[in-house]
Amino acid sequence: MKVFDTVNKVELEADTKKLIDIMVEGRQVDLILNEKKSDEDGYMSWDVEHWSAIDKKRFIRCYSLEGRVLSESTGHNIYDLYNEFKPEEAKEVQLS
Repeated sequence: MKVFDTVNKVELEADTKKLIDIMVEGRQVDLILNEKKSDEDGYMSWDVEHWSAIDKKRFIRCYSLEGRVLSESTGHNIYDLYNEFKPEEAKEVQLS
């Protein structure tokens, strides 16, 4: 999939595994979604997911809605990541 690097101002090709490796190396992956999502309780809605690595096996996801960063975040281990991190479903993928 096409990924835009906002720091180096270049476009590159990367699959999900490569994006995870990039996160572990210290970069953040932003998934701009096709439509707004909500959690199962209807507590929170978001349209951008910001993913980054804490270490090789732990990751954090923060959220934005309509340009505003939300205070909520979720933690994920490497196994959860393969169920929750879905860049192929995003409208746009960026590195920051």
